[in-house]
Amino acid sequence: MEQRALSEIEKTIIARFADSLPKDERDQLIADMSNALATPMTDNGSLIRFDVIDYKHPPYKGQRPFRVEGKIVDRDGVELSVLLHTDENGRLYELEFIRWGGGTILEPDLTTLKSF
Repeated sequence: MEQRALSEIEKTIIARFADSLPKDERDQLIADMSNALATPMTDNGSLIRFDVIDYKHPPYKGQRPFRVEGKIVDRDGVELSVLLHTDENGRLYELEFIRWGGGTILEPDLTTLKSF
């Protein structure tokens, strides 16, 4: 899969999650977002990996979710869970959409995004 600039939906989700974090984490997340490229890891767009320019992720030891979660409604009315993950150093790593019960992610509606 090809790297690309972050989409508006990715930027909006990351910024919304950042608003719920302590200042140090928020500042790092916004800085990472501003210098990141995205790589879709699945055909349906359910997992996007981020590479921050001038930062090398350490060898993979698992991702860690930020202490914020989200919900968003897909175009067909199905609610999706939204998780944003860091690497072991707390740096932007992955965005994941989970459609419980299966099916293809169509087009999440940003106006329905809720974070908690």
